[in-house]
Amino acid sequence: MNRFTWLFAIVYFAFVVNIGVTQAAMPKPMENTYIHDFANVLSTPVEDELNHYSEQLDNGTGAEIMVVTLDSLNGQNAKMFATKMIREWGIGDKEKNNGVLILATFGQGEGNNDVVISVGQGLEGALPDGKLGRILDSAFYPYASTGEIGKAFQTTYAEVFQTVAQEYNWDGDKPEQQDADESMPTWVFILLIIIVLIVITFSSNGGGGGPRSRGRRGYPGSFGGGFGSGGSRGGGFGGFGGGSSAGGGASRKF
Repeated sequence: MNRFTWLFAIVYFAFVVNIGVTQAAMPKPMENTYIHDFANVLSTPVEDELNHYSEQLDNGTGAEIMVVTLDSLNGQNAKMFATKMIREWGIGDKEKNNGVLILATFGQGEGNNDVVISVGQGLEGALPDGKLGRILDSAFYPYASTGEIGKAFQTTYAEVFQTVAQEYNWDGDKPEQQDADESMPTWVFILLIIIVLIVITFSSNGGGGGPRSRGRRGYPGSFGGGFGSGGSRGGGFGGFGGGSSAGGGASRKF
């Protein structure tokens, strides 16, 4: 009996400690802001700019786009953690479940850091997992891989923002996209050159049935101008609406 009691006590203690570690990894949201840079990787102008657009979108549609940076997830799965954060923070409208969370970690080292976009069930139609994966591949990774973290968040945010605004037919203050030449990552430019050379080679060899070039979609850009030091950071923030998530989203390592 004593042996059983000790065994139960040890298992219970380990369970409690494990819960404590998991809960410790979930920070509390800051007040009056949509941008939670716990890892301190974003400049104040970038924070203010993203916060400004989230505030406008929230006021106009009720949809909330949150950006969160952390040092580490303590070994937890990034996508599951992001889904849990949307639920615990109540991101988005309680009835519409239209929250979006862009979450990234920066303490695991190059190639092991996580970035994930998680969405509430109300936006899964507009932002399906496949589309979110393409956004991370084309908007976040090219800049994050070269250390341009602010740019990575700006371009990723712009893509998400435009989609949510279009879903609600909202015509308010929107981020501007760059010209295609300015926003195209170097690796995409090289890939296009290779494709063109392949097409030319097939054509010169009589291969009229070679690959046909498809129209390239415009790549995401950063925001035009931003706003000054007196920006409306959290000026109209009404708190978290209480939205939830069914687990929709996409994640990558960088």
